Amino acid sequence: MPTFRRLPRLLLATVAFALPGHAAVVIHEYALQGTLADNLGGSPLTGMGGQITALGYVFAANQGLTLTSPLLNPAHYSLEFSFRFDDVNGYRKLVDFHDRVDDGGFYILNGALNFYPVITANTADFTPNTTFHVVLTRDGASGIVNGYVNGQLRFTFNDTGPGATFTSTGNKVTFFADDFATSQGEASGGSVNYIRVYNGALTATEVGTLFATGAPSVVPEPRVVLLLAGGSLALLARRAGTEGRPGRPGRRPRDR
Repeated sequence: MPTFRRLPRLLLATVAFALPGHAAVVIHEYALQGTLADNLGGSPLTGMGGQITALGYVFAANQGLTLTSPLLNPAHYSLEFSFRFDDVNGYRKLVDFHDRVDDGGFYILNGALNFYPVITANTADFTPNTTFHVVLTRDGASGIVNGYVNGQLRFTFNDTGPGATFTSTGNKVTFFADDFATSQGEASGGSVNYIRVYNGALTATEVGTLFATGAPSVVPEPRVVLLLAGGSLALLARRAGTEGRPGRPGRRPRDR
């Protein structure tokens, strides 16, 4: 299916999350199909030495991605991504919140979702070289943090400190790279298929829907959209002009 025909679904999804009654609004969406650009026109991701391909961003240990976002609410957000790791033994960092100056953060621990030093999920979901969908939410009003794997809630805790709050300048988010406090020894290589960032905490129902829906599409270049729109308008104008002409005597309209 041509890329531009997928565009309405993305726009509808974005509008839906912005409607009253929805706690979360998507502010960044990275399809990671040959580009690190944001589908919504915001800040691009920055690679740390990995390679962007048509199927995603591929990285060795500590070659993850960073995002600096003035749009992000550092204490009231949701992170969604689909990825795989080569190694899920021990601690393997998923997200760092404090510009990698301390050991806290979002991890896999021996195959289970973990937020260090607070909580580890009871279920060990993760296996090497298998793609998983992960969501982390933090509610700014209550401090409640939820972690999900493949649409299922795996842990919840009350974040009373800055552990799950982005504290660095520009709300820097670091994906798939370990901190310097542990000499960057707790990372894995792998690949990531897509990333979405939201202001607000997604509900369990929304997380389940996102898992079922899957990856976003790449938004076409503005030039392509404008050409498409211009062609459609020209076609409509041509049809309107034809339909407005009186029919010729003695001829009936051609059957369609």
